[in-house]
Amino acid sequence: MKKRLYRLAALLLAAILLTACGKEPATSTAEEEADVTGRYYLVGTADVTVKELNEDNWLRLKDDGKAIYQLTFDQLEYKWKLKDDGTLTLTLDGEKTVGTLADGVITIRLDNSERVFIKGKNAARKYIEAHQNAPETVMIPTETVPDNTAAPDTTAEPTDSPATAATEAPDGTTSAYSGPFDPDIRFTGTDQYGNKIDENVFREHVLTMINFWEPWCGPCVGEMPELEQLYEDRGGEQLIIGVYWTEENAAETLKEAGVTYPVMLYDSVFERYQTGYVPTTIFVDPSGHVIGQSCIGARSYAEWNELITQMIGH
Repeated sequence: MKKRLYRLAALLLAAILLTACGKEPATSTAEEEADVTGRYYLVGTADVTVKELNEDNWLRLKDDGKAIYQLTFDQLEYKWKLKDDGTLTLTLDGEKTVGTLADGVITIRLDNSERVFIKGKNAARKYIEAHQNAPETVMIPTETVPDNTAAPDTTAEPTDSPATAATEAPDGTTSAYSGPFDPDIRFTGTDQYGNKIDENVFREHVLTMINFWEPWCGPCVGEMPELEQLYEDRGGEQLIIGVYWTEENAAETLKEAGVTYPVMLYDSVFERYQTGYVPTTIFVDPSGHVIGQSCIGARSYAEWNELITQMIGH
């Protein structure tokens, strides 16, 4: 009996000592990370904010260690891990993607683009509204697709811009580029008029703008008149190529929007430049190199014109 009392006393004393030393019960990793679980909505990239919230584009961190990445009609399941320093790691089929998570904001590179997600639908909407109303920031991309292509030097004199890759004829018109030509994109297609179109169009223009769109996409269709005006005003120095996947209503949409720049059906060679969001636009210089990162979202005539002016110097 005395031995039992001694044991109970010893256990009680140990408990008192642990409490006095401030020892707290161990907290599981799941409990530590519970406050960051939930659904984070896509609000854009590091440089570009989307025009409106798409409730089908999100990243959900679940408390079982799984992360669901939903992008419109596609869904991928990752494993996620968050370190104390805010480093977020997503793992899919053994491949790791590293980003950051802080204050309800996830920044991580997915689909060849640095994406920004905000936790909660309301918070995401407020973020988009705040950034749409804020003064426009410089949208010249700082990295390229593919990664080994140099970004445009916006501090250089106009003579160093892509425009100088083409030669100027005595009458002031721009002639075809005659320098090295090893394009990042090689394709063959037919535009809405039945004309054949391929990568050689790049060398014939100072800048080529490839706009990925769909006839069911409101922002895509809404910016078409702006693109058409841009195409007309800049004449032959800049080409716009529209690329779409969904054929239903495409012809009617082009007609109603008054589009005259070439538009073609999607080709798999463009896959590497897809962001999973439409509209998305990329730029190609006369040597056939894609310059800058993908621009997500629709823009006005003035916004596109300003961006192009910064890229080619005029």
